[in-house]
Amino acid sequence: MARWIEASYTRLISMAKLRQRSSAPVGRLLGPADPEKAKLRLLVIADAAGATLQINLLRPAHAAIAAGEMRMLILTEEDERLAVTSGRSAQQLFVDAWQQAAPHMVFVSRYGGILAETLLQMSASKNTPLVYHIDDNLFEVPPEAGIDKVKKYGAPARQQAIRALLKGADAVYLSTARLAHQLREHTQLAGSVFAGEIASASDPIPYNRLVAPSQPRFGYMASSSHAADLQLALPGIIAGLTANPDVHFTVFGSLRPPPELGGFGPRVEHVPAVSDYDGFLSQLAAMRWDWGLAPLRPGRFNEAKTDTKWVEYTAAGVPTIVSDHPIYHDCSQNGAAVRVCDTKWAEALPQVLANRALAERTLAAARERLIQQHGLGHMATQLSHVLKLAGLSPERAEVVSKSHSASENQATVLKPD
Repeated sequence: MARWIEASYTRLISMAKLRQRSSAPVGRLLGPADPEKAKLRLLVIADAAGATLQINLLRPAHAAIAAGEMRMLILTEEDERLAVTSGRSAQQLFVDAWQQAAPHMVFVSRYGGILAETLLQMSASKNTPLVYHIDDNLFEVPPEAGIDKVKKYGAPARQQAIRALLKGADAVYLSTARLAHQLREHTQLAGSVFAGEIASASDPIPYNRLVAPSQPRFGYMASSSHAADLQLALPGIIAGLTANPDVHFTVFGSLRPPPELGGFGPRVEHVPAVSDYDGFLSQLAAMRWDWGLAPLRPGRFNEAKTDTKWVEYTAAGVPTIVSDHPIYHDCSQNGAAVRVCDTKWAEALPQVLANRALAERTLAAARERLIQQHGLGHMATQLSHVLKLAGLSPERAEVVSKSHSASENQATVLKPD
């Protein structure tokens, strides 16, 4: 699956960066070239070719697409921008996309572009169900997320587009119940609302357990919008590096190590972001960290966040140290993560880093929970449920879950004794 998603999305991301069009007339096609050969056809409209789309749609639907049972045509806001700058209207781009997709359903992810009303009108006129998926309170992006994001999501036109989609969709698919509560303070939600039982999923990522890391290492993976969260754990990071001169610390992602760590020299490293999600998980597993950090500042925006970092660390074989924050309470049950109070990072981190037995116990408990509750099969089943909730027939909606089950069964049969 990693190679499939990487190949598809590397092409999509590269086209956006190079401002080139796909060899296909519109967007990025996944699945059979002939629409009639797919049991389920989706037109996907997303804000970007990012992790949210891959986590919530592409990865759980991979088996169905790979089997030729499902077909997607994907457009992003960057496709819209490129169309407009090349003299083609966004509306014409959408009309062409609809004709090529011949969709049974429209799946919209975090989108707030200029086609919101067009999406709703076309879907209604064609009697085609529309799902709107969102995983953050984009009405209240805080300053610590960065000025660019605040400006982008605070734009009145974008907020109006998001409101229209939340209100007009056949079903709204939300990452958490808390997010549903917050969004209802800004607008009416569609009649059918589903808050996911899980907000992210992954099967364990294979890695070589026999190869030990060259030195003790812990780390933090995040985008640049999480600098304030890292600051919360910074006293503990400094204390941990000071207490053990052999320990190294790595920041993985677009976030850079803070200047306060400059005195530790080469013991503090930065690994650039990996845009493909499966490639990102593989890189995370390959670094073989002893612990992964998941600090999270208190505040209204973060109250509606998810435990995705715990899922990603656990899938990559990394035990997790999390903030004692409500979003991490469930995933840390039965010792599946170590929780640290906001004021206790400096005290707790050196002790935790030195306790190898605790790391092994934490990872074992976390892996068990991941397999039982956060596997890709669970996300595939959840996605099928959402599609049915929006009005898709059970026969079509269950293409996702049944294809994934069939793929798992085949893998079990082919697995060597």
